[in-house]
Amino acid sequence: MFRVASAVVALSAWFSTLVIAEPHALTERYDLTERYETMGTIEARVGDTTYSMIVAYDVARNRPHAEQKAIMGTFLTINFLGHVVAQDGTPDRPILQVTLQKREGEMSLVSAELLDDLGYGAPLVMGGDGGRGELVSFELQDSVVSGKIEGTFLRLDGYAPNRGIAQGTTPVPATIEWDVTLPPLQ
Repeated sequence: MFRVASAVVALSAWFSTLVIAEPHALTERYDLTERYETMGTIEARVGDTTYSMIVAYDVARNRPHAEQKAIMGTFLTINFLGHVVAQDGTPDRPILQVTLQKREGEMSLVSAELLDDLGYGAPLVMGGDGGRGELVSFELQDSVVSGKIEGTFLRLDGYAPNRGIAQGTTPVPATIEWDVTLPPLQ
């Protein structure tokens, strides 16, 4: 039984690294339907793959996919969610969530998570429990935030709070750049 379980774990780790390492270009780009507006764009280079994403505003639900909040009046937190656009014009996977926080005058990366075809149970993560990342440029002017993160993603396995680094995963180099118009400060 132990050998079978070990073989399954080893095979899943191999598939995880295969999905990360296999280069493919995302060259097809589609327009959003009238239900959505674009709040900004994200370009994420992850290993050999480049994702061109949009940060959407859901007009029908009055729901922005970006926010800025002042937590306890002290910590400014910025969060945005990027999607590729599906052929039907709706936001789709892969999904990239970036969270930044300003503490003691310095804005820094809290985390970045890429949800690809392996889903919520096996995200690529930078910061937190995952790989290392650094905010190398940042500008916030008149509710427009732009910046760049460089670092590495690690594939995680399982769901929070019990998730850990997937067995056999290796760091995947990544660069994330964005330009997003944020809703007013909450």
